[in-house]
Amino acid sequence: LITFGGVDPNNYTEKVIRIIYQYCNEKNIKITVIAGFGYASYNSIQSYKNVIIKRNISNISDYILQADLIFTSAGRTVYEVASIGTPALVMAQNEREMTHFFASVEYGFSNLGLGYNVSDENIMNEFIRLVNSFKSRRQMSELMKGQDLKSGRKRVHKLIQDLTQD
Repeated sequence: LITFGGVDPNNYTEKVIRIIYQYCNEKNIKITVIAGFGYASYNSIQSYKNVIIKRNISNISDYILQADLIFTSAGRTVYEVASIGTPALVMAQNEREMTHFFASVEYGFSNLGLGYNVSDENIMNEFIRLVNSFKSRRQMSELMKGQDLKSGRKRVHKLIQDLTQD
């Protein structure tokens, strides 16, 4: 699954497809793209045969659940991915996203860094490594599922209460 948010200003969607496309065809790996309302580069990806393109979907979690591996940016989607536990390769869209600590190996993500600085070779090598290592993908999933994302609001509320009472 490839999803880089509602806009994907750097068109990482096309970059990733271009890099992994031949390998996926040779290995019979299905590529699904979820593009948001603001994605302006549909023309750059429509020529790839056997790539399923979904636009403006209402429930991304269904696709995350079905995927074996995800390419995404370091925004809010990483929390949806972690709550389901699907292994993900992360490419930050900008410097601000580089400060999002959750999209890290500690929490089960393969963070490749700032996407426009990541070489095609690094993307391909990490993709192949994860495709060929069920053990690594399972470890990533376990780290993600080990995070308590469901009671975050309660934790924050308690932290605020504790601070105000001190």
